[in-house]
Amino acid sequence: MKFICNVRQVTDLAEGETAPPDPDMGYELRSIAGDKFEVGVVEYVVRRGDAIFARTTAGEEFAVTGKNAHVLVPLGF
Repeated sequence: MKFICNVRQVTDLAEGETAPPDPDMGYELRSIAGDKFEVGVVEYVVRRGDAIFARTTAGEEFAVTGKNAHVLVPLGF
């Protein structure tokens, strides 16, 4: 099983493959400008085509690769 820490580039995941947060870690998402945190924490990241998306516990998905991508912010538990 791959964890978010193992995903460095899009090709680290196969199409549709997911990676959950690392054990004892969590992630929040913030906008690339750093001024807005999204609701919920990251449940997993998933590859869709040439992009990686993060799904939050609020049920929303945000790109974490590409133009205007969100930033994964690690949280230690």
